[in-house]
Amino acid sequence: MAAKDEAVRRLQELLGEKALTADPDFRTGVSWTVSCSTESLVPVMKVLNECGFYLESLTGLDFQDTLELVYHVNTYEPRARMAVRVLCPHDGEVPTVTGIFDSALWQEREAWEFFGVRFRGHPDLRRLLLPEDANFYPLRKDFGTVHAYRKREEVYG
Repeated sequence: MAAKDEAVRRLQELLGEKALTADPDFRTGVSWTVSCSTESLVPVMKVLNECGFYLESLTGLDFQDTLELVYHVNTYEPRARMAVRVLCPHDGEVPTVTGIFDSALWQEREAWEFFGVRFRGHPDLRRLLLPEDANFYPLRKDFGTVHAYRKREEVYG
């Protein structure tokens, strides 16, 4: 069984079928989107790691009502790329996945530095580029003047 198929099967068992959305035409650049809570993030990432996926990237999206973290994972088979989406409040915490994917060490530091997301259990959460005493998060929409600051529902429907 292909790694992607095995991961989808196991994630549906873990989260339920409604948590996964397929994109068979690969229009969004991912074959599946996985929506999970902060509590289920670590088990989801463990399943993906056990199925041979690696962490490609981590980014944040800032909305008026919430922050959203998007983890892109991939494996070495065609059209296997997946997106794991996690919502968290602006002042919330997300568990670290550094114990699962080593590449999360830097990527979580970057998300913390630019979006202000705290990663509970991260072994070295310190600044990468900004001064140590910086008290702002430059990729948040409340930094500077932004005209298109919307709620998540307004963007995704």
